Amino acid sequence: MKISEDVINVLADSLLDGNKLFLPPMQLERSLYLKVDKALKTIGGKWNRSAKAHIFDADPADIVEQLLQTGEVIDAKKEFQFFETPDGLASRLVDMAEIKEGQNVLEPSAGRGRIAKLIPGCDVIELNPDNRDHLIKSGFNVVHDDFMTFDKEYDVIVANPPFSKQQDIDHVLHMMELAKRVVSVMSASIMWRDNKKTVNFRKAVEEAGGYIDALPDDSFKESGTLVKTCVVVM
Repeated sequence: MKISEDVINVLADSLLDGNKLFLPPMQLERSLYLKVDKALKTIGGKWNRSAKAHIFDADPADIVEQLLQTGEVIDAKKEFQFFETPDGLASRLVDMAEIKEGQNVLEPSAGRGRIAKLIPGCDVIELNPDNRDHLIKSGFNVVHDDFMTFDKEYDVIVANPPFSKQQDIDHVLHMMELAKRVVSVMSASIMWRDNKKTVNFRKAVEEAGGYIDALPDDSFKESGTLVKTCVVVM
C-alpha cells in the first residue's frame, strides 16, 4: 500500500520508544489522522488511549524506516517476506557469482527458485512451506528449511534473503561462514545506517575483500515493492 507525502511527514516527525510510536505534538486534521492511523494499523500498530501512542507487538523501527524510505506500507501480518527475484536481476547475480564447473552452489532463501533455476544442480533452502512444496514438486534439491540452522559448506552461495529487522545481515554473515564466495541482494540501508550491527557488517565485508554496489531503485518493482536494494559480493 502506497502512502501520501503528508503521512510520511507526520511519521518522520513521530517518536519511537521501544514498541510505542508517539505522533508529533500537533493537532492533525481528521482526514490526515485517519490516513496515518490506517498506515500504522497496516504495519501492526494499534492506538492505545491511555498510553497516547500506537503500540506494536515488537519494536517497529525497521518497518517504519522502510516505510519512510519507500513510501510503501508492507502488511506486517504476512508471516514470510517473499519478493521474488526478477529474472533479469537473478541472471545478473548468477553472472557475478562466477560459478565454475564442478563447484557446489546453494540458494538459501530460494522462494520459487528464480535464482536456482539458472544454476544446474543448485541446492536450495526455503522456510515458507508453500514455496518449499513448490520447489519439491518442481524438482529442485531442497536440503533444509531454515538457513540459519544449516551448517553445510559450499563453494558458492547466491541469495536474496529476508530484509526485515536486518535479517539480511544475519543471513549474509552466516553465508560467509559457509561459502568461499557469496553474492547476495541486501537492503540498501546497509550502505548508510550507523548502528553497531551495520557498521560491523560493513567492516566484515571490507575485511573479506568484498564490495557493496547499489542496485537501481526499481529493481524489485515487478515483484511488488519499491524497497531500495544493493548487492554484496565477497
